Amino acid sequence: MQTDRLLIAYDLTFATPFHFGTGIREGLIDRTVIRDDGGYLYVPGSTLKGVLRERCEQLACFYEGASARGRSPHIPEVALLGLGNNNPPMVTRIFGSQNRPGQLFFDDAQQDNLQTAEYDSQNPRERGGHGKYKTLQVDVSTQVRMDRPTRTAVPGALYTSEYGTNDLVFKGIIQGWLECTPIKTDQPDTQEMVPTYSLLLLLAGLHMVEQLGGNKSSGKGRCACHITGAKVNEGEVGIATLENWLGQLDALANYGKEGA
Repeated sequence: MQTDRLLIAYDLTFATPFHFGTGIREGLIDRTVIRDDGGYLYVPGSTLKGVLRERCEQLACFYEGASARGRSPHIPEVALLGLGNNNPPMVTRIFGSQNRPGQLFFDDAQQDNLQTAEYDSQNPRERGGHGKYKTLQVDVSTQVRMDRPTRTAVPGALYTSEYGTNDLVFKGIIQGWLECTPIKTDQPDTQEMVPTYSLLLLLAGLHMVEQLGGNKSSGKGRCACHITGAKVNEGEVGIATLENWLGQLDALANYGKEGA
């Protein structure tokens, strides 16, 4: 068992409009999107964490089978039985559970300076425009809620929503500590870095993130998550190495076996 200091940088690129709501009405807008204190859209780290956990749970169930489903940390009885367990599920190692806090932190994904500069002035490289073009970050859509049995509009259910525009790119970081067992290789004397089971599951889950935010049923929030860099114990991990690791996903089926 080992504990690694971990940092993963990623880009989120949206292919369709998206909505991360504030729950607050503003003027004629019933559903506003979340902004930082500078007025720029961002992706809450908690939103990514929730979707990523779901993807990792799906992968764990696929590779570990019924044993993973039977020890889900979402089941209170299972969580209680897990007290003092030195070999918790991979998902619990990454995200924590009711009795085992996670040690990874998911920062909010922000737009970079060049992208936000486009909203400050007509010249993307010219600062000082006081954000007069920040409205270009969003589109506004007016909709009505339908009564499905009668196929008619629900009285008083006309509402207006903000959506972030597609093609926006957000840069985020996941960092902290991850404890798990290294994956065994056929070449025990190799000097190449090998991932732990939980790290491999986390990387695969990031590649599976394809939709975030509200209104998913109408196609909103479709995105792609690209890992742009990684460090394990302050050592850089190249993109080629990450891709090689992702080609070894079948190894996840061995978690918890033979002392793994």
